[in-house]
Amino acid sequence: MASHALKYPPQPGNPLDILFELSSEEWLIRRKGFRKWPKFIQVNETLMTIGNGYLNIRGSLEELPPGHSGGMYLAGIYDKSESDVEELVKCPMWTDVSVWHEGDKFCLSCGAPIAHEQILDMKKGILHRKTTFKNEQGRILTLQTSKMAFMHDPHRGYMRVIVTPKNFSGQIRVLSGLNGEVFNRGYFPREMYKHLQLERIEHGRNFMYLEMKTREQGIRISEAASWKMISDVGRMLQWEPRIYGEKFASEITIEASRGQSYSFEKLVVVLTSREYPEGPMIKETIGQLKGYVRAGPGPEIERHLAAWSKLWEQADVRIDGDETAQNALRYNIYQLLINGPVRPTGVGAKFLSSEGYMGHVFWDTEIFLLPFYIHNFPPVARNMLMYRYNTLPGAFRNAEKMGYLGAKYAWESATTGQDVTPRFASKLEKTIRLIYTGMEEDHIVSDVIYGVERYFRVTGDEDFLLHYGLEMVFLTARFWASRVVKNGELYEILTVIGPDEFHEHVDNNAYTNFLVKWHLRLAAMLYKYIGKTNPAVLEEVEAKTLLADDEPDHWLDVSRRLKFTQNPETKLIEQFDGYFSLKDYVIRYRDRTGQPVLPLGVNYKNIGRTQLIKQADVLLMMLLFPHAFSAEEKQANYTYYEQRTLHKSSLSHCTHAMMGLAVSERVNAYRYFMKTALFDLENLHNNTELGIHAASVGGTWQTVIHGFAGLTLKSDRIVLNPWLPKKWECLSFRVKWRERLVHLDITHVEVSIRIDAEEDINLPCTLNGKTTKISSNETHRLSYCPTR
Repeated sequence: MASHALKYPPQPGNPLDILFELSSEEWLIRRKGFRKWPKFIQVNETLMTIGNGYLNIRGSLEELPPGHSGGMYLAGIYDKSESDVEELVKCPMWTDVSVWHEGDKFCLSCGAPIAHEQILDMKKGILHRKTTFKNEQGRILTLQTSKMAFMHDPHRGYMRVIVTPKNFSGQIRVLSGLNGEVFNRGYFPREMYKHLQLERIEHGRNFMYLEMKTREQGIRISEAASWKMISDVGRMLQWEPRIYGEKFASEITIEASRGQSYSFEKLVVVLTSREYPEGPMIKETIGQLKGYVRAGPGPEIERHLAAWSKLWEQADVRIDGDETAQNALRYNIYQLLINGPVRPTGVGAKFLSSEGYMGHVFWDTEIFLLPFYIHNFPPVARNMLMYRYNTLPGAFRNAEKMGYLGAKYAWESATTGQDVTPRFASKLEKTIRLIYTGMEEDHIVSDVIYGVERYFRVTGDEDFLLHYGLEMVFLTARFWASRVVKNGELYEILTVIGPDEFHEHVDNNAYTNFLVKWHLRLAAMLYKYIGKTNPAVLEEVEAKTLLADDEPDHWLDVSRRLKFTQNPETKLIEQFDGYFSLKDYVIRYRDRTGQPVLPLGVNYKNIGRTQLIKQADVLLMMLLFPHAFSAEEKQANYTYYEQRTLHKSSLSHCTHAMMGLAVSERVNAYRYFMKTALFDLENLHNNTELGIHAASVGGTWQTVIHGFAGLTLKSDRIVLNPWLPKKWECLSFRVKWRERLVHLDITHVEVSIRIDAEEDINLPCTLNGKTTKISSNETHRLSYCPTR
C-alpha cells in the first residue's frame, strides 16, 4: 500500500491550519494500512484512543467499517440492566462521518484503499486519519480527519473533516451526527447488552441534541453538536437532518470540483446528570454549545494544546539514545495522562479504552497506576483514593456478606464498592468456570492501604490522612483481625488467592500475609502516633468507626504472629502452604515473542497442581518492601520463581524488570522492560482489541523511574540507585515531592539534581548509599558508580 504524508491541503484564510501540524516523529504513533479482519480493526481502535480522564473515545474509523468496536466511555458511568453485574457503559458516539457520491459510500470495507494511515499525535492529544479511497466506479476520494477530546475542558470535543475528490466532480453528501445505537458486548461471545434508553432528540440548522438515560441507575447523558461546512470554496446545495432510530445526522450536500478540498467541522458538548442533577439537561448542554460556537474552535484548541504542553512539561521522561524505548515510554505516559480521573472515580483495568473487564476497578489502581499520579499529579492521585474512601459503605457490605467485620474492598469494584466480580469466566483452555477471585483474592484490601500510605509518604497530605485515610486504615485492619484464624501460637489466613491466580483456595499466601502484617502494624502505629499529635482527630475517628480501645493492640499482636514461611538455609519464601510439595517444572523454552512455553505434560486444567505460576507473587512482595529483604534473599527468590513464571498476565513483566535490576540481572531486566513498554503497541498477548492493559502501562513508568533511575522518595530524603542500559545516554525526568519539584538528569557516571522549593532548605540525597546535603533551588552534580 502506498504511503502518503498526512498534511492538510491549504485552506485560504484558515488560522487553524498551524494548530494541526504534526509534532516531531518521536511524538507520533503511526498505524498504516488496512485489513478487513475485525481483530486488526479493533486493535487499532484501542491503540488510537483519545481522551481526557472524563471521556475517552476509541480510535474508530469514522465510517465504522464492519467488525469495528467503536465506543465512547465516561468515567464512573456504570449500569447493570440485563448484564450479570454492573459494567462500564458504552455511551453515544459523536465521531461518525460518512461520505457519499451518487448513492455509493466511500468506505474501507468497499474495496482496497489506495492509501490509509492513522496518526496519534501524543504531544497534542490529537488523532489524525488520512485515507484515499477508490470505489467500484473508479472514483478516487481522499478523506482526512482530526479529532480531540479537550484536555482543558473535559466536556468538549472537536473534529475536523476534509474531503477531496481526486478524479471526479459532482454532488457529494457528507454526514455526521450523534449515535445512540450503542451496545455493550456481553461477557460471552455474541452477547450484547443495551444500557441506554432514548430520552430526547432535537435538531435544527445549527445544532443537534441527543439525550439518553441509563436503564437501571437513571443517569442522563446529553450531547449537543454543531456540524457545518467551513470552506470558502464550493457551494452547499442542501442541509437535511437524517434520523435512523436512536441515531441521527446532519447531511450536507455540496457541489464539488475535481481536486478541490472541502472542510467541515464538528463542535461537541457532553454532559451528564451527575454534574447537573437539577433542571433540564437540554438547556445547559445547548447553552454551552452556543457559547462554544460563538467563540469558535480556535481559542478552545489553543487552550487544549496549552493544557497538553503543561502536562508533558511535568510528566515527560526523556531517554536519549534509544528511540524505540523513548517512543514506547511516551505512549504509556500518554495513556496515563488521558486516564487520570478529573473527579473521584475509579480507574479500570482497561482504563476507558473499552468495556474490557467490564470497566471494573481492580488492585491495579493502587499497586501499578497510583505511583505515576502521586509523583506527578497529586490531586489526581487523591481523586483515585477518594473513590476508595467514598466506596467504604460498599466495602462494609462486602465484609458483612462474607461474615467478617470492618471493610473489605471489592476485588472488582464499580459504582458503590460492592463486589461486582462476575460469577463465571472463560478459561485459557476455552471452557467456562466459576470465578473465585471475588471471594478469595483479599489482598486487594491491603493493596488499597499500601496506596494510601505511599500517597501520604510522598505528598505529605495530612488533610487526606487525618480526615479520610485513618478511617480507611482502621476499618480495613478490623476486617483482617476478623479474617485471620488462630492456630496455636500463630495466626493464619486461609482459603485465599494470591497475585499468582493459578492456585486457588490456598492457605497463607506469602504476598497476602506479608502485606497484612505490614497493614496491621501500620494501623497500630498510626493509632498511637495520631493519639499523641492529633488527639481530637483520633477521638472523631474513634467515634465514627466505633473503635474499641483494645483493637490496636490486637492488630499489633496479629501482625507479629501471622504465619510467614521462609527456609533459613535456601532463603526461599514459600508462596503458600504446600507450594514446594507440588510437581515442579522449570520453563526451558520460549516462543517467537519470548513468551514462556508450557512444559510437556502440563495444561491449564492441571496447572494448579504444579509450581508454575501465572505472574509475579513472592517477587512482587519483595518489590513493594525492598528494605525488608537482603540482597541474598532477593537473588535466591528471583532465581527460583523467574524460572517458573509463565507471564500470562500483563502485570508480570514490569515486576520482573524491576526485580531483575535489584539483583543485577540487567539483560533480563531490559528485556522484561521492553516487553511491558511494548505490550499493547505490539499486541504481545494477542488481546489488545479488548482494551489497554492499564497495569502494564503504569508498570512501564515505574520500571524507568523506580527501576533504572532507582528513585525512592521517602518522607525525609531522596534515595537514588541508578543503572542505565548501555545505549541510554541520559535519562531525564521530574517528580513532585511534598510540594517540591525535583529535576533529575542521569547519565552512566553522573546525576544532576535540582530541587525547586519556595523555601531555602538543605535536603539529604542518598546516591548509592552515600548521603549528600542538597540545597534547594540550585543544580548539583553528583558522580557515581553503578552498584547493581
